[in-house]
Amino acid sequence: MAEDSPVTQRRHQGTSRSYILDRLKREKRTAFIDAIEAGRVTALAVAVELGWVKRPPTVGRYMNRARQRQHQLQAIAGDGLSSSQMQELWLGPGERSLFDSREELEQAWHKHRTEIMRLWGSHGRRPMGWWEFDAGDLKHPGYDRERSTLWRAGVLTADEKAELERGWRAEFDAAWKRDARARREHYRWADIPAELVKTWTAERRRRGKTIRQIEVAAAPAV
Repeated sequence: MAEDSPVTQRRHQGTSRSYILDRLKREKRTAFIDAIEAGRVTALAVAVELGWVKRPPTVGRYMNRARQRQHQLQAIAGDGLSSSQMQELWLGPGERSLFDSREELEQAWHKHRTEIMRLWGSHGRRPMGWWEFDAGDLKHPGYDRERSTLWRAGVLTADEKAELERGWRAEFDAAWKRDARARREHYRWADIPAELVKTWTAERRRRGKTIRQIEVAAAPAV
């Protein structure tokens, strides 16, 4: 999802986009900065990945995942690929590619594809190497619309699809009591596909109509 819901904005400085970007600039992590500014990943996702912030309520899972990924990156780096080159296969290049040619980039992707996909090819997300070499005619839509694009294209695993739809349904239900404009904003923030919004809206209206009919039928005659 995008970094901040229009319903509940983050106020903690340590998780704000500007704070994270400033810290990345101080540490000269240009690959992450370029990826954030290009819309390939959010600042919060990078901060979680680097272990800088915790994302409740699944703190342990995210922190453990970050540590595991660091160990895996180090192992892969020992196989002829630097951690910066791994980041490029995940997030895309910075100001310039760290590979000498497109052929070298493609070879690195195919050699390390399995590990990179295991690290960053889940939960409705795909690394930039996948978008470059495996996506066919599918174009990267930016981080905020990536999940709905992959869902619509039918390239997600069954588990990913079910996971996303559960999350989207929860966001849909949470926004239902708001006015129409606020609901639309929330649906867009949550990246819920329009097809699902249409289906779930129709279901809710049918259910509401049925409940009203039952209430009328059960009401005592005057």
